[in-house]
Amino acid sequence: WVMYKQCDGRWANQQLGTCALTICQAGCAMSSVAMMLATKGVNQNPSTLDAWLTQNGGYAGGCNIYWGKVDAFGATTFRGIQQANEQEICWGLSEMHGIVANVNGGGHWVLLTGCKGNGYFTVHDPGYNRDSYHMSEILKEAVYW
Repeated sequence: WVMYKQCDGRWANQQLGTCALTICQAGCAMSSVAMMLATKGVNQNPSTLDAWLTQNGGYAGGCNIYWGKVDAFGATTFRGIQQANEQEICWGLSEMHGIVANVNGGGHWVLLTGCKGNGYFTVHDPGYNRDSYHMSEILKEAVYW
């Protein structure tokens, strides 16, 4: 899986959508989607994806991503927000489904990249230097096929 950090100097200070926040401050969900798209061969990074979403009605309330909007690139099908169990998530990851997980009490999004077992998942975390989260830390998932 491709890795991007939302505070990368190339886009950290770019305005996120049309809200008063930057990609560094609030771009975790969008950066996670950019990682998924890049892995699936869509030439996007957080800067270019943010610009595309901004120009194509891809944000609600200025900076909350419309998850299904990126299906327009032709590489994904957004399946919805789910609350899957560990077995379902591991199956989806084995099928290379894009799974963006909501963690940190609901305030952060990360891209799941693999199953470690015992309820742990490897992740690409765009905002923190963490490489895994436990199932108990995941509130819900945005799932792409």
